[in-house]
Amino acid sequence: MKRPAGFTLLEVLIATSIAAAAIVGVLELFSGSSHLARASVRQTDAMLLAQSLLDRAIWRSDLDEVPDGGERGPSRWTIEVEPYEPRLGHPEGAPSRENESELYELRRVRVTVEWGPPADPRAIELATVRLMERF
Repeated sequence: MKRPAGFTLLEVLIATSIAAAAIVGVLELFSGSSHLARASVRQTDAMLLAQSLLDRAIWRSDLDEVPDGGERGPSRWTIEVEPYEPRLGHPEGAPSRENESELYELRRVRVTVEWGPPADPRAIELATVRLMERF
C-alpha cells in the first residue's frame, strides 16, 4: 500500500511550534536592540546637556559658589562651584609655594545630569578647573 503524499497533522504542529519559537527569539532580539538604542539616546542627550552646561558655566565671569540647578525634559541637572586646592608634592627642603598668588585662584566646576526614575536614576558628571581672578 502506497502512503499518500503530504504531511501528517503531527508533523505540521511540530513545524509550526519550531517556527513560532524562532519568531519569538527574533522579536526578543529586536526588542532588546531598541531598548539599548533608547538608552543610548538618553545617555547621549544627557552628555550633550552636561557639556553645554559646563561650557556655559566656565565662560561666566562671575562663578559663584552658589549651586545652580534645574530640569530640561526628562533630565535634572546641577552645577556646583567650589574652591580647588591642588595637592602638589614638594621635594624635601623646597620652600612651600602656598599662597603664591594673591591675584588668582582655582575653582572647580562640576556638572551633574540625572535622568530616569528618582528611585533609580542614571547620572553623568563632568568636572573641570578654572583659573579666576580674585576680586
